[in-house]
Order: sequence, then C-alpha cells, then structure tokens
Amino acid sequence: MWYVVQVRTGDELKIAERLQHEVKTDEEEIFVPLYERRKCIRGENKKVTSTLFPGYIFIQTNDVEDMYRRLVKINAFTRILMTGDVYTPISSDEERFLRILMGDDFVVEQSVGVIEGDQVFVKYGPLCGLEGNIVKINRHKRIAILRADFMGGSREIKVGLEIIDKKPALA
Repeated sequence: MWYVVQVRTGDELKIAERLQHEVKTDEEEIFVPLYERRKCIRGENKKVTSTLFPGYIFIQTNDVEDMYRRLVKINAFTRILMTGDVYTPISSDEERFLRILMGDDFVVEQSVGVIEGDQVFVKYGPLCGLEGNIVKINRHKRIAILRADFMGGSREIKVGLEIIDKKPALA
C-alpha cells in the first residue's frame, strides 16, 4: 500500500534519499513523484523536473506501524498522513491514476498537445485521454493544471504540457 509522508517543502528528495539508506527494507519502496517540463534557461530549451506534490514523499509498505517507528528515529520532520487515529493509505483508484501518470520511474513525462477553439487535444504523453481533467493551461510555463480526487479531496496537480499549435474554432 502507498502511504503519504509529509516532509518540509523543498527537502523531499534529500529526505527520500536518507530514508532509502537508513530505514527502507528490501520489500519497501520510497519515492518522490516528479513531473517533467521544458523550460527556457538562458535562451536554451532544457528539460527540468519538479516535485508533483511539494512537501510530500510516498512510501510503499505493508507494515506502516513499523515504518512509523523507524521514521521517528531519524532526525527530520516526517509525518505519515492519518485519518483520525489511523494511518491512511491512498486508495487503489488514486494509486492507479498516479501509476498511469507516472509510469514505473515515478516521473510524469511532458505531454504534447494542440488547442482547437477552446478544446485541448493531447497528441501523446501521459495526459492522453485525461483532457477532461485539465482545468488550466499556462502555455508560457508549459504546464497544465489537472483536477483530481486525491487523499479525500479535490486537488490541483501541475504537470508538463507543451502546446505546439493553436487553431481557432471551426464555424
């Protein structure tokens, strides 16, 4: 089961790496979901990655109580998300949605699409077929904001989307 662990924003990768070395067992997986996008840096078009959920890392474990005891021993802010007094894994639907977006390497690759009128059509990438979840596009930053049900509420998630063409609506 996948559990969400809150950490200090900006420390996700550093703490995930520490947990990999200090508390992870062979049966467990610790990861930080990331997303890719293209960004113009000093006139050069580069691929950059950012955290998909700032301030959170994910742990796949079958014994969350034992994981909690191991997390307490490290000297860093880590808190497994709970509902009431119970550690709550993400639902199987949420996990399936994230696996579709991220793939096996836990990185959401940049999608490519076009705009025709006021409709977005994703040509390829993980957003293909998820156009209905897109609530906003920032063409300048090459990102799309998706709305998805996650951890008991509706969340907005940034992912990479490059719009390569924009056509007016057909009459």
